[in-house]
This record gives sequence, C-alpha cells and structure tokens, in this order.
Amino acid sequence: MSSSKTEIITYLATVSLFREIEPKFILTIGGKTEGFVKILSEIILYGESCLNSTTTTETVPVPKNLYLVPLKEYTYEICKAIISQIKLAVLEDELSETKQEVYIHSFLDFDNRLSLQAIGTLVKFLEKNWSLFDISEKKDLCYIHINQISRKNHLLIDNGTFKALQIFSKRGHEAGFKRGAQSSEREGLSIFKLFSMNCKSKLGLTTLKNILLNPLNNVDILNKRLDFIDFVLNPSNREFVESLRDNLKGIAGDINVILTRIENSRAKLRDWHVLYKTITHTIFMKDISSPYIEHCSLLMDLHEKVSPNLLRLEDSITNGLDFDASKKHGKPVIKYGLDNELDKKKLRRQDITNDVMAAARFAADNLPDFLDECSVVYIPEMGHLLSIKEWETDCSPEDLEHLGFQFMFKIGGRIHYKNAMCIELNKRLGDTILEIIDHENRIMRRLSGFIIKYNKDIREPLKVVGLIDCLISMAMSAMIKLYKRPKLNRENYFELKDCRHPLMEEMIEQFQTNDFYSGGAHSRMKIITGPNSSGKSVYLKQILLIIYMGHVGSFVPCFSADINLLDTMYTRLQATESAAVRLSSFMIDLTQVELNMAHALTDNNASSLVFLDEFAKGTTEAEGISLLEGALKHFLDRGPNCPHVINVTHFQNIHLYLPESPSIQYQKMEHTNENGVLYFLYKLTEGISKSFAIDVAEALGLDKDVIERARSIFECIANETSISPLDKVTRKNNFDPHNLEIINVCVDNVDVDVNISKTGLNKTGVCLEEGESQVTAIESIQESTSSF
Repeated sequence: MSSSKTEIITYLATVSLFREIEPKFILTIGGKTEGFVKILSEIILYGESCLNSTTTTETVPVPKNLYLVPLKEYTYEICKAIISQIKLAVLEDELSETKQEVYIHSFLDFDNRLSLQAIGTLVKFLEKNWSLFDISEKKDLCYIHINQISRKNHLLIDNGTFKALQIFSKRGHEAGFKRGAQSSEREGLSIFKLFSMNCKSKLGLTTLKNILLNPLNNVDILNKRLDFIDFVLNPSNREFVESLRDNLKGIAGDINVILTRIENSRAKLRDWHVLYKTITHTIFMKDISSPYIEHCSLLMDLHEKVSPNLLRLEDSITNGLDFDASKKHGKPVIKYGLDNELDKKKLRRQDITNDVMAAARFAADNLPDFLDECSVVYIPEMGHLLSIKEWETDCSPEDLEHLGFQFMFKIGGRIHYKNAMCIELNKRLGDTILEIIDHENRIMRRLSGFIIKYNKDIREPLKVVGLIDCLISMAMSAMIKLYKRPKLNRENYFELKDCRHPLMEEMIEQFQTNDFYSGGAHSRMKIITGPNSSGKSVYLKQILLIIYMGHVGSFVPCFSADINLLDTMYTRLQATESAAVRLSSFMIDLTQVELNMAHALTDNNASSLVFLDEFAKGTTEAEGISLLEGALKHFLDRGPNCPHVINVTHFQNIHLYLPESPSIQYQKMEHTNENGVLYFLYKLTEGISKSFAIDVAEALGLDKDVIERARSIFECIANETSISPLDKVTRKNNFDPHNLEIINVCVDNVDVDVNISKTGLNKTGVCLEEGESQVTAIESIQESTSSF
C-alpha cells in the first residue's frame, strides 16, 4: 500500500527540500516512521512523478542510498553529547572543554532539538560507517564546518526571534491542576491568535500556522496573498465573501486522517459524511467564485484545481450512499437503484422482516404467563434467535428448556434462545442478511478504491481552500485594526511611516507611532540610545514584526510601508539562560550573537537585517563598547553590502569609537522633564540620549537615601572629584551601626547574628532553628565601599 497517497501532504516540506538539495545519500530514523520512509523511497526510486500517480503498490523497496537507523541509538541526549565533542578542522587540537562548548554554541542553536538530533545522528552514522560509502578518492573523515541552509524563496529566521516576537505564545491553563498537560495549552497574545480569530475551519488554522512558520521572499506569491486580502476588503465583494465563509465551516479539519481510514477500510459513517460535505462545499465554492476569477488570481487557482474527477467523486458518493438511511442504521448504507442484485436481496430482506415479525407474534402468544415480551433477532453466522428479557433477578436460563428453548447466551439483560421456529426460519430464509452485508461491503470497497485513486483531486483544491480561509481571517483583522497594504521591493530599502506594534496596541488605548527608513537615500545603520523603559525594545520589535508580516503576505500596522524582501534576519533580542548550558549570561549573550553574527558576517548579502538589543551589557563598559564597536565596524567596512542594522544600546559613548559615515544614524527616545519628574514620550528623534538611570530608579520607588547618595557619587564622577565616604548611614529606624557590636536580625524565623568591627563587616553567622546546621559566610567589605 503506497503511503504517498494518504500521507504525502504531511511531508510537503521534505519533498520541497529534496527537490532543492538533491542529496546523494539520505539518512533517517526507521521503525516508527514507516510512512515517511516509504515516501522517501518512492521519490528516490521513481522521482517526483510518483506524487502525481494514481496507482498503488503494496510494498516499496528501500533504495541503496537510503540508510535507516534505530531511534534508541540516536536520542537527543546522545546526539547532543556527540556534537559537543565534535572536532572541526578550524579548531585547535588542544581546546579546553569550555572553549569547545562556547564555539559549538556560536553556530548551532541548541534550542532547535530536531536539527541538533539530525546533526548528531549524521555525525555518529558517518563515523561508524565511513568505510561503507562508495566515494572516489576517499580520505579520512574530517569535518570542516557545519553550515546553516534555508529553503528556496524562504526568509531565514532563527527560533529565538520567533519567541521574542511572540509569533506564537503557548500558555498553560489557569487551573493549576491542568497545567503541564499538552491538551490544556492555549494560545496567548500572539500574531497567530491575532490572525486566527476569524478562521472558520481547522484547515484554515493549520494553513495559517504553516504560513507564519514559513515567511517567504517570493514577491509573486506574497502579492497574490495581498491581492486576495484587497479583494476581501472591497465592500462590493462582501456578500460573496460571507458566502465563502459559510461554506468554509463544512470543510474537514484533517482530510488526510479520513482518507487513511478509508484506505484501510476503517472509515465510519461520520468520516464518509465529512468527506462528502468537504467535496460538496469545495465544488460549491468553485461554482460561486466563477464570476470573480478574472479579478482574483487565488480564485482562479481554486477554479483550476477543482477537476472533473472531483465532480465524478461527488456523484459517486451521492448516488452510492444513502445518508438518511445510514443515520438510522449507524453505518454506511447503499442507495436503492445502484445495484440490481443488491436491491433484490434487500426486497427479500423486507419479506424476511415481515416473516420474522409474524414469528415473533407467534412466539409471544406461546410464552408462559410470567413472560411479557420477546423478539426475534438475526445474528450473522448464528442465524435467527429468540430474545427474551430477564423475568426476574438471577433467573436461570435453563428454566425454559422444557419449552424446547435451547440457551445460547445472555447479554445486556436479555437471554437468547434457539427453538424449532428459529431453525425453520434459518432453513427458509438462509443467510440473506449476511449476503446483503457482503454485497454492500464489496460496493464500499470499490467506492473506497475510487476515492483513493483520485485522492490528489481532493487534496489539491483543499490547499487553496485552506489558504482562502486564513487570508480571509487576516483580512478581517486588517479591517478591524486599520492595517495597510505594504509595497514590496527588491531594491534594498525600507520606508515605514507611522508604525505601530500589533500586539502592544492590543493592551493600551493610545500607541505612539514611529517611522523607520533604511537603505536607498537613508542610512543603513541605526544606533538607538535612551533610558530604560523609554520604548527602545518595543520600537525594535515593532519594526521586526512589521517586516515579518510583510514576508507572510499580510497587511501591516502602518500608515504606509515599503518593505524590502530579505533573505535573512539575524537578531539578538533576549538572552535565554539555562542550567543545562554551562555558560554565564554574558557568554550566552555572546554565543547568541555569534550564532547569528557568524552567518551575518559571512553572508555578504545586503538584503539582510541585523537587530541587536543591548549587546554586551553583561560585561564592563570598556569591554562591551569594544565588542560592539568591532561588530558594527565590520558591517560598515562592507560598504554597499552592509546589511540593515539596528542597534539598541546604553553605551552612549559608542559614537566616539565609530568613524563618521553617512551610513550611521544616531537616534534616541524623546523625553521631557517637568518639575523634576522624567516623562517618556516614546517618540524616536535624532541624537544621543543620556541614561537617566537614577531618575528611572527613583520613579520605581527606590529608597530616597540611596537615590541621594547615587546622585552625589554620579556628580563626583562627572566632575572628576574624589568620593567622600559617609560618616553615618541613616536608615528609616535611624540607628547608627558603628555604635553597635552585634545586630540581631530576625527574618522568617531565621536568626542572623552580624558582628561589626571598625574595619567593616567580617563575619556573618546564620543560625537555623530546630537543630539545623549553622552556616558561616566569610566576607570582607571595606568601609570605603560599604558606606554607599
């Protein structure tokens, strides 16, 4: 049985990747992935022509260049350990374990578990079986480097960017006892939720998810999506669009599951009914869209995908299945008039029904007085039986043997017997009901084979139907949120006017818009400074989101937008720390930047976007500025091939280290100070901002004594004067620690004894209750530093 007929839609990405890469050898997990292995085997042996074939084969041989490995020998943890120890040609022979780990993390994202497992599987398999490969001029196995690739016409975005931009945002259930269960997860505030609110079918939701996961840079495909959204938003098409949405409700969520059941003869009545509704609604959508195909290319695609074979499939199901009768019997029933022999058998069964009813009345008249009712039933292979309800609790079935009733079985409170009347009915009527069942099953198998043979004619239009559903939903969101259609260009410039953050404006009533211009007549590198909480990171993410939305074919939250179609998007938006990774926050920061920067620095492609949010903030200012300046200078040195760079930083002095260039533009987040209170306006302007860290700390409620001391120290540093130590530390309870020898502090039933001397804090003893061990921490804090 050929898996490609029922599962090929699941592996379209694999088929596309196989077409682009054309690999000489293929390695995959065997065992549980039988369907996937069959698809790969068919493509390798017969090429892509097998995808359009309507024939089926029971078995597919495994090609010689397809290698299957057991999953248990190539688990994620095993592959992770293999990659951590891999030796690349560019590395030094004697590299410490820490340096090795840092370097591996610099070009591999360990959050991408499947990619990591695939690389580890490949490395381990090559090392075990290198001698088996038929390669001319084969030498010792040596790994030069591991490169990252992207599918053709796809924008390359790392997983960290998806998380930081909240394209998807899974959250647990509010009820604590349901948290952790996969079924309890729900979508939080995200782009997916924003666009999915008006989807009418599960197929539309699946298509929307695939669109968001696969941003494109193909201008023709994206313009086709934008054209359809324009078409949907046209008021003159509103009635037609509503008709489309009504029909989308009848589309199956996963047609692949239904076709698999039909192919394996496991389809239930509901599966047949859903399939029939899906085909009917698809054809109806094609019919009502005929007047509009000249104005919308996507509707033209639907018109072309609905083939004559699909119409014949609809007729076959309509003429073959009686859904009204099927509901009564709980299984598919063949219509009268389709098969003459079957109709004769059914007429005979009707006569049998009359005879059985007469026999049941006769049997009821001859029952003992303590029995009120009985019925005659037919069971295949057993024939006709007399069914009697239990007349009392724990009654003995043998009590009726003297009447000639042979006990057969008891089930559901009813006792089944066979008597002379039942034997006579079997002789006269035979197994007519069984013959009818066999005859109907033969017809159903022929109908199933016809559907499987032309399953491609069912699937192809559903791809367009799913796209129509999700684009209509995106259009509804664009209409409500006042999004605008972006222009798409390949001339390497961005012009975004009055941009808004699509998610932030869901939470606040008024959102301050900002512009973004890069490339063309504008600078390609923006360096943005400003205080904490002034809106720098929000601005950074809103620009990224708008550019991303343009690459999925959506309208964007701008007054106007002209978006350059990118090849790659490199970002450092947030550092993700983990106990599983033995790296400090600063080292994780560096590896995340290097992970993207390594590709950005070697990309040499001007159609790339590099976004850095407070890079190198985890180290000293001098070292941080040096690292940042080195990275930015490298991009500037590429001249016309410099990517679009936005850097948000607190290093206000970075301009002193970078050369003057028309490619650099310094911007800041505007603010105002009224009566000594700092107010952020969230508006981007030209210039370099101060930090205002002390003002922000004061606004957040930090102790006034700390604020005053901080201002004093800051002024001393700014004026290059010495910092005077405090003679007395004043607190809210106004005690002087120099007049005390021991301070007893009691916090949450934990006694802390602090011994104070004139030279500073020497020893701290923490005494735990209930006999717990005493912990002693040795510290040395000099008076000059402890005074602050």
